Amino acid sequence: MIIKAIAIDDESPALELLRKFVENVPFVHLEKTFTDPKEGLKYVFDHQPDLIFLDINMPALSGLEVAKIIQPLGKSFIFTTAHSDFAIQSYELQALDYLLKPFSFERFLTALNRAFQEIVRKKGEETSVFIKDSYDWVRVNLNEINFIKSDGNLLFIHTKTKTLSTRMTIPEILAILPKESMMRIHKSYVINLREVEKLEKHQVTIDHQTIPVANSHRESLENRLLKKS
Repeated sequence: MIIKAIAIDDESPALELLRKFVENVPFVHLEKTFTDPKEGLKYVFDHQPDLIFLDINMPALSGLEVAKIIQPLGKSFIFTTAHSDFAIQSYELQALDYLLKPFSFERFLTALNRAFQEIVRKKGEETSVFIKDSYDWVRVNLNEINFIKSDGNLLFIHTKTKTLSTRMTIPEILAILPKESMMRIHKSYVINLREVEKLEKHQVTIDHQTIPVANSHRESLENRLLKKS
């Protein structure tokens, strides 16, 4: 699935940076960019893109106002702004993310993976994400993940068929994983609850591999596995 996106920002350099970032993401196509929010709004209603990147401080019509107008359409949008003052309003409007300029490509990719999950959920399609494994982009079905291990600056994603490495943090990967099946059980490990074969006092077994369980996560892990909560 390719996400159809547009960007609305009254600053051309910001739009150019977005365009360069999107060029490195295989599952997003930036259809058009707009410096005039009214023109961007018309395009949204005429062409129904999946995702809108929105600046907030713009003349004539703010990004918050644009979001309120398109909200009945059920469109996904991400705010991109240099101002931190509007974070609360953005979440009240159900923005998928709030990117504070200047943001890195890694932070941008985290937001896009979150958007991908939300959009495929709305469309009822298979849940997967693209992970950068060394120099290649690889689509990973989230249901195929057994567990994830953090080691220094890398995450090692162990699936049913292969192991991928990527430069992400555990909080970043947790933001795009399905919460009903994935759980952090240790500072260095996230597991797929559906793949647990055995639960012991200080460890679990998945695919014949033992994974440590931190004391602080033991009770909540047991509750979730035994469906007590």
